[in-house]
Amino acid sequence: MSDAVSVSIVMACYNGERFLAETLRSAIAQTKPPLEILVVDDGSTDGSAAIGESFGAPVRVIRQVNQGEAVARNRGIAEAKGTHILFLDADDLLAPESLERLAAAVGSSPDAVSVMGCAWFTTDPGAPYFTKDALASSFFPHIIEENLAPIHCWLVPTRLIRDAEGFVETLHWFEDWDLWWRIGMRASSLTSVAYAGALYRQHRQSQLATTKKQDRARGHADVIVRLADALMARPDLLDRYAERLFWSLWSALNHCREAGLEWSAVDDVVQRLAALSRSGPESLRRSRSARTFRWLGVKNGYTLQRLKPRRSPATDAASEPQHRRA
Repeated sequence: MSDAVSVSIVMACYNGERFLAETLRSAIAQTKPPLEILVVDDGSTDGSAAIGESFGAPVRVIRQVNQGEAVARNRGIAEAKGTHILFLDADDLLAPESLERLAAAVGSSPDAVSVMGCAWFTTDPGAPYFTKDALASSFFPHIIEENLAPIHCWLVPTRLIRDAEGFVETLHWFEDWDLWWRIGMRASSLTSVAYAGALYRQHRQSQLATTKKQDRARGHADVIVRLADALMARPDLLDRYAERLFWSLWSALNHCREAGLEWSAVDDVVQRLAALSRSGPESLRRSRSARTFRWLGVKNGYTLQRLKPRRSPATDAASEPQHRRA
């Protein structure tokens, strides 16, 4: 474990009194104690702020008028004093060795990021219904295809988060995924930690449970469009990851259409697919799908793709890889 790593836990909280005390106890009970736990109370109308203040140090409550989760997290980023930040939602938990293991993984490298596994539970964190290990050994190309892990799986240098300009406050879904790919363009390494220390509570009021299918699909598309613009501005990265990006855009388009969004609502995705088909790397432009999009247009090409059986990389080197849904 590197003693040079000090951790600020940043917690955006809006009306979180139901689980907040349990969450804070899990953060305080770490085998590597956090330097501070910043609870940014985003205009709660319940007793959240009072619960946080009742703990005393290392918990510090920052009150603000309600402005949304991204704004609250950015306030925590601005006030954090630790060398590294871990984001923790007010209804989730950390297993006791989370900070110790994550800090040991980043070591003394100033731009290294570590990520651990996650366990999903409903009422008893000791009896998860699903566990996912952290498997990625690099941000790219994996971050093009999916959000690699829930937000409290990550330990990231504070400087990198600030250099990446924190969370985009106009995004309302998958804003953490958007931050991770921007950090991935700056980080020196990503280390996966074999420890399911992030405990994700599934309940009826959680964001995952209350988000509409159309909103999730549109949020997915927003992130991929922003990522596409960044990669298309970086020829060195586009040459390597154009096919992954192409099929990630196709996947985002597919999710939106399956969710019932009209073509007018996904024009930005269509434009990026058309641009890649026309001016992407030669290997992509030669692919059957890119040629189809150029000849027929993205809308007609998409319809044709939907009518055909899905192809595998084994049958077409430039065809769609087998992606995991974000």
